[in-house]
Amino acid sequence: MDELWKVRAYVIKLALAVRWQNKKQQSLIKRKNIMSILLPSIDESMRFFETVRLAPVSVADLSAGAPRSSRLTAMAEKSESQSVAQADVLLANENPAIIGFADNLDGDTKHAAADSIHFAERVATFKFDKNTQPLEWHELYSDAMRHCGWTMTSNKYQELTTSETSLTMDSIVLEIVQAVAGRNAPAMLDLLLGVFDRVRSDEELVNLFDSTSAKGADKDFRIVPCIQSPGGTPITAFLAVDCTLSSSQGGAWFWKWKVSRLQMKRVATMAELNMRIHDRNRDLIYQKLDKSSDEFFNSIEL
Repeated sequence: MDELWKVRAYVIKLALAVRWQNKKQQSLIKRKNIMSILLPSIDESMRFFETVRLAPVSVADLSAGAPRSSRLTAMAEKSESQSVAQADVLLANENPAIIGFADNLDGDTKHAAADSIHFAERVATFKFDKNTQPLEWHELYSDAMRHCGWTMTSNKYQELTTSETSLTMDSIVLEIVQAVAGRNAPAMLDLLLGVFDRVRSDEELVNLFDSTSAKGADKDFRIVPCIQSPGGTPITAFLAVDCTLSSSQGGAWFWKWKVSRLQMKRVATMAELNMRIHDRNRDLIYQKLDKSSDEFFNSIEL
């Protein structure tokens, strides 16, 4: 009988130990998830910028042949130019990224958003292949954005598989942004409608976006509508979509109206820009960027 009680006591003790260990692991995971959305310390950012590398782009170097210090000065002067500051829409030249700006955003905020996305696109693309390593690509992209001052407040992920359907990508974008944006949805939807109308009305812009976002049946893009909260904080619904289309009809792929089969993964993330952190790390960002955001993007007015 004593032996039986000893066995029972041992089993109970073991079960409690396993339960405690599971709780400890869950706590660590929870803490890790919380830490992942906090803004980085200056030491953390210094380590990040020291090791990170950027994918090359084909636009001409700033002050080609000049010393690095001269090129950095040129970048600083370039950041004060009017192209990004006056733009309503930015369309990347080599990456499938579109940024839309609300009317109440000032030039400094537009440059901060443009530089952040420019930096994050090239950081993630240097280390990971977007088509074969999408999760790793997006994780590094998010980390790069965090070091540029952006914090995640909420997100929504969806997967969709459908056959023989009539749809357009812009309607899918509007649907998921509405689902995640909350009280900011009306302003963001209004902004996106203007952005889509502007791009769709210009054949050159449509062709550019078509060429950067499509590789055969595989398509991917990022769309970032930037507005300002009543309290003055820049906010966005960062939207990323990866999909495969089969037998599509109806013009440029983004505005196709009929597909025989669609497989899609899409995520919308609400984020806020902390300008204090961005300003703190601006020199670190510029030290890495060898091109200005004015060169990386096409600046478009509505």
